[in-house]
Amino acid sequence: MKNLIMILAAFSLLFIMGCQENLINESVGALSVQKDNLVIKNTLKICCEIRDAKYGMCNLSGCVNYVHQVLNWTQNPKGLYKVSLRLQMDSKLCDKLGMVHMEWRAEGRSDDILYVSEEGILLVEKCYSITNRSDVVLLVQYLVTTNGVGISGVSLAPLEKKLIYNSYKEY
Repeated sequence: MKNLIMILAAFSLLFIMGCQENLINESVGALSVQKDNLVIKNTLKICCEIRDAKYGMCNLSGCVNYVHQVLNWTQNPKGLYKVSLRLQMDSKLCDKLGMVHMEWRAEGRSDDILYVSEEGILLVEKCYSITNRSDVVLLVQYLVTTNGVGISGVSLAPLEKKLIYNSYKEY
């Protein structure tokens, strides 16, 4: 049953990523080993269109730098690995209507300790404030495994829901 759930999760992930053709989730980075711990320093490039309720469609471009490290390769009794994750967002949002306004930038950094199963995927949602916007935040959904990090989706969310969206879900 566990394998069936993992296969369904993998196929749904592939389906979601396949449907988002214009989201470039390229990884360019380096690997290093420190005292039996694999450290992954990488960059995920972002280039996509997202819907903005106030301004229509917008272009989002930029990158997310991350450092992913499995802190202990020995499983704890529940079969989980302890993972240190540092995310640093740097992106720019442009409306497609060509309206003149001050620059919209989404920037932020977070440091988290997460617990991930070897076969599982942890969905981590992070919100980033957008400069010169007081109505929405950038919501990014990251997929975290013991092998690295990816982006499953980006959207704009109302500002009043910012605290609700900073969460973790395991699949």
